[in-house]
Amino acid sequence: MRRALVLFAPVFAAAAAGCGGSGDQAGKVSAAAQSYVAAFTAHDAGATCRAMTEHSQELVAEFAREHMHVNAATCAKAVALLPPAPQGAKVGEVTVTGSRATAAVDGFDHPLLLVREHGTWRVQSAPSGETD
Repeated sequence: MRRALVLFAPVFAAAAAGCGGSGDQAGKVSAAAQSYVAAFTAHDAGATCRAMTEHSQELVAEFAREHMHVNAATCAKAVALLPPAPQGAKVGEVTVTGSRATAAVDGFDHPLLLVREHGTWRVQSAPSGETD
């Protein structure tokens, strides 16, 4: 049986018009997004998952168990099966609207969605891909 390639498609709502948010929050969002990108690029599955929301980590693990048939799958086990993010991926424009934000990333098809969870900005992501 072939393993499915799992891509992380950020789940994002339509961004509100305008920049939104303060410069301080935009800086925190940018730093959180860059931490995620750096971990994903370095193929550090544990750090990649820690940069994600708890719910996103659960969704990734569930997808790996149900669709990839990975026994006792965790977020880190699933992410470890993925190719790393492109080298040189950098966070670009950040838009903050309340407790939600988006961050454009060079080399990523879609912007990252970040949400505040327990006072910290984290990437909200959901797995997608083909299974066979």
